[in-house]
Amino acid sequence: MTNNEETSQKEQNAYEVITYEDNVVFNYTLPEKEEPESLEHELTFIWEDTIEKFIEEHGADKPYKVNGFKRERARDIFLEQVEGRTDDLIEEVQEEIANKMKFGFEFTGQLHNDD
Repeated sequence: MTNNEETSQKEQNAYEVITYEDNVVFNYTLPEKEEPESLEHELTFIWEDTIEKFIEEHGADKPYKVNGFKRERARDIFLEQVEGRTDDLIEEVQEEIANKMKFGFEFTGQLHNDD
């Protein structure tokens, strides 16, 4: 059996995921302060609709990327990686905010000396 050379790009990458980058602001207020503070980070988002809907929602100038995969499993691994990075960042932000609330300032370092 020979391969059909007219296989469309859609068939070659049957599974597509549209992603885009956006800044997310995490707002918090320290107990001893009245003014809210914020942390800003860039995250990768997955668009679950068509490119046309993306452009309609975000405008034609918003950059996006179409990630094509030949197999469903490869697409699923990619989605898991994006979600994992998002979860990791959220945990880092929660820890950073918790440290600021605990110490009243940004703390980085050891809590005890092992010497």
